[in-house]
Amino acid sequence: MLVYNKLTVDPNSLAVTYDGKVVRLHPKEYLLLELFLKYPNHVLSYDVIIDSLWDDDNIPTHGGVRAHIKGLRKALREADATEIIIETVHGLGYRLNPLNNNNSMLGAISPPVSVLKDFIKAKSIEYLIIDTNLIIKAISPGIFNYSDYPEMIKIGSPLQEGFPEFIGLEEALLKIINKESESFELDGIAKAANPDRPEYINFHVIADESKALNSTTEKLLFIFFEDASEKMIYRQKLVQRENEYYLLLTKAEENEV
Repeated sequence: MLVYNKLTVDPNSLAVTYDGKVVRLHPKEYLLLELFLKYPNHVLSYDVIIDSLWDDDNIPTHGGVRAHIKGLRKALREADATEIIIETVHGLGYRLNPLNNNNSMLGAISPPVSVLKDFIKAKSIEYLIIDTNLIIKAISPGIFNYSDYPEMIKIGSPLQEGFPEFIGLEEALLKIINKESESFELDGIAKAANPDRPEYINFHVIADESKALNSTTEKLLFIFFEDASEKMIYRQKLVQRENEYYLLLTKAEENEV
């Protein structure tokens, strides 16, 4: 559930309400709103929005994006939202109005746009941020869906409690934080069977490359979580088809002999 003051979005049912009143949105307007709620501390440029919500063969103009933003704002007003929820940052893009957002439960730190932009193109991306003690400093709203132990994911808790997959990788993570090693990825990590969570996950581990992050000099590490289920299942089907083709080919050759 994504919450912003009186605005509530349920990603499972796609229901949107403002102070209990239904907000009627077109599909792209809903996706825009969800994008802003998932990354509340970011100014999202036109390019980031387009890369996140449109396919390469259906890229809109900046004017097209503005039209969808206008439609989203209109729908919110029709639901009696008097506050400015989506704010224009002239010359840069749009953002969730930080002056109205009283929901600080996710932590004050978030990845800089320079880091976020590289990963936001992928589908179903969530993140968490850890410090040199591997303590969670901030999380994105949907990160709980990527853990077999969601109740253990809390600001101030050790990373390994919510994600035991990282047990044994502590030294590697610290080397990345201290810039002694390159960032790395873990692809196709299988998860315990659960209809509400991805079957396979990719981890992208990146050190903070910015000189300053929210006025802190603390060394931080960003871990991005990507739902790789569709990709892995597709690969498995390809392997299966290749094996079936190989068996048919072998059988055909045997019959010829």
